[in-house]
Amino acid sequence: MDQNFDTDVLVVGAGPVGLSLALELGLRGDAVTLIERDDTRGPQPRAKTLNMRSLEHLRRWGIADAIRAASPITPDLPTDIVFQTRLYGHHIATLPNIYFRGNERADDSRFSEPSEWIPQYLVERVMKARVEAIPSVTLRYGTELVGFTQDGGSVTAELRTTAGESLTVRARYLVGADGARSRVREAIGATMTGRHAYGANYNMVLDIPELNADPPSPRGIMHWTLNADSPGILGPIGDLWYAAKKLPEGVSGMGDDEIHSFITGTIGRDVAFRLVAVDPWYAHELIADRYRRDRVFLAGDACHLHPPFGGYGMNMGIADAVDLGWKLDAVLHGWAGDALLNSYEWERRRVHQWTIDESVANYAVLSANMVRPDMEADTSAGEAARAALAPHVVEQKRREFHTIGMVLGYHYSGSPVIAGDGALPPPSAEEYEPLAVPGALAPHLWLAPGVSLYDRFGTGFTLLDRSGGGAGVAAFRDAADRLGVPLTVLALDGEHVATLYPDALTLVRPDEHVAWTGDGADPEAAIAALRRVTAR
Repeated sequence: MDQNFDTDVLVVGAGPVGLSLALELGLRGDAVTLIERDDTRGPQPRAKTLNMRSLEHLRRWGIADAIRAASPITPDLPTDIVFQTRLYGHHIATLPNIYFRGNERADDSRFSEPSEWIPQYLVERVMKARVEAIPSVTLRYGTELVGFTQDGGSVTAELRTTAGESLTVRARYLVGADGARSRVREAIGATMTGRHAYGANYNMVLDIPELNADPPSPRGIMHWTLNADSPGILGPIGDLWYAAKKLPEGVSGMGDDEIHSFITGTIGRDVAFRLVAVDPWYAHELIADRYRRDRVFLAGDACHLHPPFGGYGMNMGIADAVDLGWKLDAVLHGWAGDALLNSYEWERRRVHQWTIDESVANYAVLSANMVRPDMEADTSAGEAARAALAPHVVEQKRREFHTIGMVLGYHYSGSPVIAGDGALPPPSAEEYEPLAVPGALAPHLWLAPGVSLYDRFGTGFTLLDRSGGGAGVAAFRDAADRLGVPLTVLALDGEHVATLYPDALTLVRPDEHVAWTGDGADPEAAIAALRRVTAR
């Protein structure tokens, strides 16, 4: 790093997004200063799903196993979504194994890591420990951004600690991962557009010993309770429980009596409980009109907000950090042009809009929307009502939890730094068929038991070769040497490989998305392809 700078990248906000960016950059040797106003985070009724793409990034960072060890899921707890009238009421339907755990991890070769259920504060704890072990990353908790200025080559930020100390940090770039109320977003003049606060909700974390001593049956990771007076969601967090309720229009909170009525109503019996934490929140459908101003960028909730139905929020922010992180590293090390950084907004905005649309559709169908007459009756009419409701519930909510298409099927087709025709359609929520085409995720393969194809990718670009090391490989090696682009060549063969990778050569980016494909390349074509995908 140039001695005229205090750090390469100043990251504001040490939630999952900021920590992910620090990991993506720090593990590549870039100097990162990560600041966070809050000193500690306790149990929160917030994001609890890490999807399979996020786990694949965590695998790259060396902490996937640590995340699983930190999860409060016990081995005997099914990762099912259970729909019932009340927790101790009538069963209606079950969506099984939403995280693709157990035997499906070995049987389904489309991903290297299944999803995981783990609260955000535990994710942050594991990430923080990994970040603290990286020499080039400096973490400063209890430190907030006061303001910043920038010129053509740097950003100068004014910081203040909780002890009242003032600091000045000069960085090459600044990233605002500072959440929904982003100070960085305000400072660069970005505006959120869309629907603001169109639905009020109330989340809680509770200590309910009776539910642990006498678990409901069937058990699941999440219980949707469908009834007329206390519709909502409950689920276990280790020894604690979380609960969620959509509030009536014009209501923004819940008093003690209302909380007691809701909890006992949704459980179906009067139980003793202790309120550990609350989190009132509003549903938004918002996206920023810009993600960048010169050397300052936005990531995560700072540039997009949506209802947390589908488990996309934390995962989208992690993916933002990966996309922006490798591009910042490439520019910092001189093997990519500044225009590569412009592609961050182009690529991520489209994914954000697809995901926002999906989460808004999921939020439109909640527990209260699925209540039917007679469904709680202990009669033949009640049985008939529940039987008739079951397929409707599965049809309405399956796409919210079986989202492999949104998780693995989003793509950057049409991006200015993807060498393809941009012809891929938007992803389907539930369907994912892997295929190596420009912009798509490189299809996953197991090379040996426990050895993922992704484990063999380099930190720069990777050229997957089915040609047997022909002239095209030599052309790409020479082009990479001339342009200073880090390139790993990996030979592949086999009939199944040819099905997923139909072209002889496939160029894969550091984020594991396909950048270019072809059956061969001469020196000029290889140079042109690398210039395109690095914005040179």
